[in-house]
Amino acid sequence: MFGYMTEIDKVDILMTKDIEAESEDMLGLLYVFLDEFLFVFSAEPFFIARKVKILSFDKENFKIKARGYGEIFDIGKHPQGTEVKAITYSNMQVYDNEGQHELFVIIDI
Repeated sequence: MFGYMTEIDKVDILMTKDIEAESEDMLGLLYVFLDEFLFVFSAEPFFIARKVKILSFDKENFKIKARGYGEIFDIGKHPQGTEVKAITYSNMQVYDNEGQHELFVIIDI
């Protein structure tokens, strides 16, 4: 998602931002997780993550805590990419197979 917003290799790791998300099911959890990171980018101080680390993940209760590593978005440093307006449920898919985990998400730009 952040790769659509700017050239991610131009984002330095200068600070962190923690998020928490929970929902009633796995698709809802993925939606809320991405929406939380979209919110921290869209609200001051406009944090953009280069890397995200999962701190805890409760698959049975659909809760996740994560830490984004990045910096404040600066139009003078970070080339402006495509604005991500929203995360959508449209065709969202989660495949949790032994040894391979895949997510498919469409974002509204």
